Amino acid sequence: MNIKRLVLLYLLLPGVLTGQRIVTLAPALTEIVFELGKGDLIIGNTKFCDYPEAAKKIKRVGGLMDLSLEILIDMKPDLVILYPEHAGHIKILEGKTKLLIVKHENLADLFAAIEKISQELNVPQKGASIIARIQNDFAKIRQKAANKTKKKVLMVAGRNPDSLSNLYIIGRKDFLNELLDIAGGVNAYSGKISYPNISIESIVAMNPDIIIELSAYNQNIKDSAILNVWRQYPIINAAKNKRIDIIRDPVWLRPGPRVATVAGEMVRLLHRE
Repeated sequence: MNIKRLVLLYLLLPGVLTGQRIVTLAPALTEIVFELGKGDLIIGNTKFCDYPEAAKKIKRVGGLMDLSLEILIDMKPDLVILYPEHAGHIKILEGKTKLLIVKHENLADLFAAIEKISQELNVPQKGASIIARIQNDFAKIRQKAANKTKKKVLMVAGRNPDSLSNLYIIGRKDFLNELLDIAGGVNAYSGKISYPNISIESIVAMNPDIIIELSAYNQNIKDSAILNVWRQYPIINAAKNKRIDIIRDPVWLRPGPRVATVAGEMVRLLHRE
């Protein structure tokens, strides 16, 4: 078989991508592609994609709420990697561009996404290696947290900037809840709603030992404003013991290849290490 025939057969093999032009519609998806060693194929991502450093230099298509179809179409991507909630925004591309939809609610979704994307980019072994590394890191973190006293933790996803009203928290179906369990903590919320909207009375009843304020990043609330509203409720253990932890690193909100880093930070935060 001559070399030209070999090259032709290679190009026709399913799943083999050559010169693929990729657009990623979420920061975690961008990170996954870079971690797989294929970041150079990304021609477009979102305004929130800031890791690794090279991701900042890629052309933006906006975000979920302000996605620019004009820019996206003009890029002529071969592959768009997205979440289910993006699908309705880019229906115009159906049948014209390959759409790879992956889920992102929990860690099982993350591992499935890494596997699916790695297969699509023809680097399945690299994907398997990343998953194995994350799981190995989780095992080490679990071991480190094994003999620690479990703390009840409330994770605030969003609220009104100047008060504890319209407050949403992380429920038990989110990947952050799984990371909390790995880190030796327990969610103060025991219900089944993914992102419940709760009252201050409910928080008093839960009486968490630690409150993690993720809204600081989401809504750019100042540290002083966050601490001041919680100080009004010393009946809550977390407020009384000054265990209000403010998170501004967006990696906490990304179900991507750095989840073990977040779990490790949780261990240090929960146990004041």
